Amino acid sequence: MPIMKDQHGLHQSLLPTTTTATSSSLDANEACDTNLIPLSNFSILIRLLLVLFIGTFSLWANFEASKGFEITIINDAKHTPPGQYFTLFYVSNDKATRIVLNTSEFVENLLYPNYNHHYPKKVVHHVTLRLANHNFTHKVTNYQLQHDYVIDINPLLFEDFDVNYAMVSLVQRSMARIWLHDGESSAPPTLLDGLVEYITMVAGFVNVKDYDKLYKLPELCDQKWWEDKDPRVVAHLLGYFEEQQKGFIQRLNQAMKDRWEDQMVEDALGMPAQHLCGSSYNSSKNNQPSNFTGF
Repeated sequence: MPIMKDQHGLHQSLLPTTTTATSSSLDANEACDTNLIPLSNFSILIRLLLVLFIGTFSLWANFEASKGFEITIINDAKHTPPGQYFTLFYVSNDKATRIVLNTSEFVENLLYPNYNHHYPKKVVHHVTLRLANHNFTHKVTNYQLQHDYVIDINPLLFEDFDVNYAMVSLVQRSMARIWLHDGESSAPPTLLDGLVEYITMVAGFVNVKDYDKLYKLPELCDQKWWEDKDPRVVAHLLGYFEEQQKGFIQRLNQAMKDRWEDQMVEDALGMPAQHLCGSSYNSSKNNQPSNFTGF
């Protein structure tokens, strides 16, 4: 019987020990689970913040890209009649800024189509449109300082019959020149002038009838057809080549990112200009004038 009591006592003593061990194990597991919950929540919070940061950064980057460049409007002739006119009709209502933006957008879409990522845009950081306080030879003059550009407007512009037309067309020309590559400042000036004229024509600011003349393309398509020619003649040829080889203007502009070589024109066309003119106009056999009359 004493043995039985000892056995019973042994069993009695084991039960609390087992229960205590089990309880301790459960408490430890609960503590671990309790610690895991905050860690899990913290991890989720970090991920959400990361996603939010990336999204915010993307929106900011897209906004900066859409903004494109900074615009500054300066009136250096405030106390003159042209300056007062400029302030009233172009500065006070932000019309000058809108003109820069709209003309720039037109040129950008023409030279750097959104659907083609092979044509990265020229870097333009800042454009200043400034009404000068003195007259000069031309109605508008462009200056470049690295990626910053200044468009100086001659006060004589305000003597035009249609001031707004003159203003927009001149800014359009300036923005065309700004966005065009120039072969690291070595491209032929007559070709660049022709490209500016072409873009201005496409924008509708030059009426081809203003210089009503038929061009005999085979006679104009010599090896360096852009040399020693009126910009309107060069623009006429550029328009014809673009009509025959879509994307020619864009390809030529992209080529001019690098230092100028005459071969760039032929590469952009995909063939010598003489071949293109000759094949389309039966060369000089019929000596027929071009039917290409505008844009």
